[in-house]
Amino acid sequence: MILPFSTQLNGKPTYFVEKIWKSLKPIDLSEVIAEIDMKYLAPSYKHNELKPKLHTIRLDENDLWEAGTIIDFFINCRQPNMFRFAPQIPVVSVQEIFMTRRGSMLEISIAKVDSYIGDDDFQLDAFQQGDLALNDGFEDYNDFRNYFLDIIEKKGKETGNYWFKGKIIHWTDLKY
Repeated sequence: MILPFSTQLNGKPTYFVEKIWKSLKPIDLSEVIAEIDMKYLAPSYKHNELKPKLHTIRLDENDLWEAGTIIDFFINCRQPNMFRFAPQIPVVSVQEIFMTRRGSMLEISIAKVDSYIGDDDFQLDAFQQGDLALNDGFEDYNDFRNYFLDIIEKKGKETGNYWFKGKIIHWTDLKY
């Protein structure tokens, strides 16, 4: 299933292509690299500084993402210049995530199993939220927080519900 990624968020480059490459087990990327427009890649001086993107957080209103689903990594999804930038691989695991706006902060809960309501859900502290942000490919927690606060604010204005409910899609063994 196609998993689209952006090359820019809030006017800043994401470097998601390289960050995802760093998270994948050693693989031959030569076929994929041949198709990539090099303008989307980080300058060589910055490449070594990038931390790997170990997962992505997405809405999944139709409950399509689950362990074993094949990920097809794409940039410019559904556009004429759309391209795959990594080999197809299976989802290792998914975790449900719930974010609520508390003033200018996020309250983030993750479910260990398939329910937001239960004794096994846990709330992330500030350090864990920082790790989540970096593992999701953001430069820092503030960029992550601002990105999701904007999504929550927009949804709240449309529906009156000031929260985000989605899934963390893992292609590595990491779990929270």
